[in-house]
Amino acid sequence: MIYLSAEVVSGLGEDTFWTWFKREFPESRFGLPSSVTKDDIILQYSTLGRNRFPENTIGLLWELHPEMKFQLKSNEWDGVIEKIELCATTCKYKTTPSHLMLPYYEKYGKVDLIPIGVDTDLFRPMENKELLKRKYNIPTNKKIGFWAGTTHRMKGFQNLLVWAQQHPDIYWIIVWKTHSEAGFLPGASNFVHVTQQQLAELMNCADFFLSCGLLRPFFMVEWEAMSCNLPIVIINNMEKDFIPSAEPRNDIFRLKWDRKTTKEIWRSYIGGILG
Repeated sequence: MIYLSAEVVSGLGEDTFWTWFKREFPESRFGLPSSVTKDDIILQYSTLGRNRFPENTIGLLWELHPEMKFQLKSNEWDGVIEKIELCATTCKYKTTPSHLMLPYYEKYGKVDLIPIGVDTDLFRPMENKELLKRKYNIPTNKKIGFWAGTTHRMKGFQNLLVWAQQHPDIYWIIVWKTHSEAGFLPGASNFVHVTQQQLAELMNCADFFLSCGLLRPFFMVEWEAMSCNLPIVIINNMEKDFIPSAEPRNDIFRLKWDRKTTKEIWRSYIGGILG
């Protein structure tokens, strides 16, 4: 049996790794068992801390708090980082999706690089882009930039404001995660808490995605934009997981971040553990 120990399964109703995994691996279930056998495996999110069954647990070291602490020079996330370190210390198996995060965790033992996966069926290049622009009242005669995130400083909204001012010819589509974390870019089309289908459509209205965050690993929304074949403009010269090509959707498949390939990677990884 595969047990899925998540902190949040789907906070905004989106199809997350957890909901996707449960669907693709019907033998899995949410929650923790009272006891385990050698045929059981647990996928535990890192912020849940110490686990009860170390020999049977894969720690999902996905959170970027250690990177936030390093890049932003702040101790405000030390409580969460302590839980993450407890997870890394007590899980026999550990995974992270970015090679940039390995240095934070390798002191706790072997860490395997395994992708989270992008829904390339949903996030894809779409036809009739002019119709999509009219649907969302996006200008059809301007170059369109896209950015999504929150006002948290790690997302780089402050950098977007500066860059947008320096490039007044660009019209912006801005998608905010939630109302409580939303800001506002004047003269832009600002959207809040859209569905994943709407997010994919809005990405298809744009000419490029502006990557201006303060952390090195790509955010999931950037992987989704690449899956839509949206060119990625990186403005802060920060090291990233890789330099996207002119056809970033091809990069998704090359790096095995499409969900079909990701599923087989996870199946093989768990099968190797269970023997």
